[in-house]
Amino acid sequence: MAEKFDRRKVLGGLGAGATFAALPAASSNAAARIPIDFSNDVDNVKAYAKLAGRVDDGMVHYWYTGTIYGVTKEATKAMLGWTGLLKMVWRNLGNGSFHYRNYDLAYFTLPGSDERIEEFENPFTGKINRPIDVTGGPFDVVISPKQYEHVRAGDDIWFAEAKHFRFKNKLDPAEWPNASTGEMLNMLYLDGFQGKVSDLENDEIVSAPSQLSVNHVNPWYPFFLMGKWQGVNYWHGMGKKVFAESDITPAVLAHANNKSPGFLESTAPWVQRTDSYLDYKMQRQPVTD
Repeated sequence: MAEKFDRRKVLGGLGAGATFAALPAASSNAAARIPIDFSNDVDNVKAYAKLAGRVDDGMVHYWYTGTIYGVTKEATKAMLGWTGLLKMVWRNLGNGSFHYRNYDLAYFTLPGSDERIEEFENPFTGKINRPIDVTGGPFDVVISPKQYEHVRAGDDIWFAEAKHFRFKNKLDPAEWPNASTGEMLNMLYLDGFQGKVSDLENDEIVSAPSQLSVNHVNPWYPFFLMGKWQGVNYWHGMGKKVFAESDITPAVLAHANNKSPGFLESTAPWVQRTDSYLDYKMQRQPVTD
């Protein structure tokens, strides 16, 4: 069920007195500054939660954009652009642990554009491919005190975590010879978050401004129809935590409103879990030539 639209919780977390016209400067009130010991597991995960999401209960959104490359032994080529909106619904579980649930809406573009496309010419095969929009989630994650990889330089800090996924492909290669890369899928996700230590140490801020970096290594996406090719997709992108609707490009905001009306406001924009492989299986027929 959608909760009542609360711009403070939907579009940020900078404190009850913050507005959304601008991000706040680091607090000049020394009493609000709580030093962080990043070598302490509890402090570390709390800092990660505040930068990536928030330390209270509520929502965080990220706008993002990027390019998908194809990498083979012979060549590396830009294949597509993609852009979208990520929702993270956070809960503070106590004892230094947090839970968040992800929902993702995105679409594909020509590299460097934010205009949604229906088809494109695959630079490796020369064939016309038809992408499908991304509707992903809900995906649940629980994080507990530990050492998240981080780098600090003065007031700047970067967090990153490498996640390796191996799971059964929903597209059986015998039935989907071109869309499927095999019975099992192996993926590496390396998402990073960059922000300011002064924001993380400001006790009045529950969700710190954050820049997102996206680096994913995946098998060929199904709609490329390159299942038998040797090689992988490399997704490279960037984004930012949303504190105002103006942080979202008009094209992405329009897509989200059209694809899932009330997406920004809702803590549960849809219930049934889905992903791009399942959507492809439901929306397309096998291609064998």
